[in-house]
Amino acid sequence: MADPQVTIWLEDRCQRPVHFHHALAFVLGEAWCRLAIEYQGRFVGITGLEDYDPCNGVARFFIVIGDHDASNRGLGTAVARALVSKGFRDLGLRKIVSNYFAPNVASKVIHARAGFSEEGVQRQVGWRRGEWVDHVLVSILREEWQGLAASPSLSGTLS
Repeated sequence: MADPQVTIWLEDRCQRPVHFHHALAFVLGEAWCRLAIEYQGRFVGITGLEDYDPCNGVARFFIVIGDHDASNRGLGTAVARALVSKGFRDLGLRKIVSNYFAPNVASKVIHARAGFSEEGVQRQVGWRRGEWVDHVLVSILREEWQGLAASPSLSGTLS
């Protein structure tokens, strides 16, 4: 999870050193639904739903896979689909939002394959690799997910 090829795409708040109590709060308290990602018996990443807004039925999806051996195997897509399903089916969400830095092609693919649609772009939000990069805002609505969930190839489960 400390690979610079992975951490370059994390939000700015994740780029700064943190104290132990901040890390503990991140793991234990700040997210509404946070899960470890395991691949072939190894911890390879983290995913979850956070920033839960119960009045509007909205939460923010995130995913980080920090192990190159787990990349390009469909794991991110499977995890995203499963967590989106959990959010709508089990947690009663109406909408799930997310975002990623535009040059992060892997994140773009994961979100698209999980059914997210682009809502907009925040221009020049983060300084990465010597240039300002955009943040892409995406979301999926419950009714969009219901149409996708009917397809066996798009289903997923969490255990």
